[in-house]
Amino acid sequence: MKETAVLINVRDRPTEIALLMQSLRTQTYQDFDIYILDDCSGTPLTNYHFFNCILTRLQLENHKVFIKRTEFTHGVSRARQVVVDWAMEGDYKYFLRVDDDVILETDYIDKLLQVLSKGYDIASGVTVAMQVPAFKREVKYLKGIINRIILDKDGNYIFNGDDCGMEYTESVILPAHHFRSCALIKREIHEKVKYYPTCLSTHGFREEQIFSYKAQMAGYTIGVDTGAINYHQMTPSGGERPTTNMTEFNQKQFLKWTKENNDKLSFSKEGDLEELELMKSSNLLMK
Repeated sequence: MKETAVLINVRDRPTEIALLMQSLRTQTYQDFDIYILDDCSGTPLTNYHFFNCILTRLQLENHKVFIKRTEFTHGVSRARQVVVDWAMEGDYKYFLRVDDDVILETDYIDKLLQVLSKGYDIASGVTVAMQVPAFKREVKYLKGIINRIILDKDGNYIFNGDDCGMEYTESVILPAHHFRSCALIKREIHEKVKYYPTCLSTHGFREEQIFSYKAQMAGYTIGVDTGAINYHQMTPSGGERPTTNMTEFNQKQFLKWTKENNDKLSFSKEGDLEELELMKSSNLLMK
């Protein structure tokens, strides 16, 4: 059995996942199997010839690729937990959760493994918009923490950082308060921390941030390599989130959940005002 299980949730994105799978083929790290949970796509993935081509190529190159299709749409949070539970049946050491519409740079998994080797329990990188020119930020402006959270004494957000949506001038490993997207996770975390059940609707939104908080509440740490890049296709079609946009509802649920768990969270309370003004000027607040 391979060392790592790559976990992919997909819905109505056959082209996008084929591009993702091709980027897995060319990784410098190859010790992985792939688990694909098709969240009730209108057309099953295996009906697409080009998908079957890349699937067969991965199998010929000694990767097991497992595919299931749900009978009804689970929604993002539940579907992510279902694929985790499925892959946990195997004896994998690590689980790499990747979105269905990203393309990984060839050293992406290797860089995340280096983050874990530094003592972190969850490793992530940066998710860069693929179709726009790269704006590279200097790492010094992060001031030692990426995706920084600052709460007031009652658990209200003063600052909710989102620094992992752009490229950086250097490859530096930094502690993070939450991971944004694709992440390599130690097995023991999934044994203790779940995506589901959740206070969010099936549409999801902030489910990764809540998962990040739960992991830290259980004593685990998150690290990000600013040089580990995956490109976000930002496709307008498909996706495992239902078409009904419940973002506003889920944001309210997320804020409520944070307040309810404020005493268990170890983020800065209030914070340094000068530092906060500097971060605000970077225009990287998550709304």
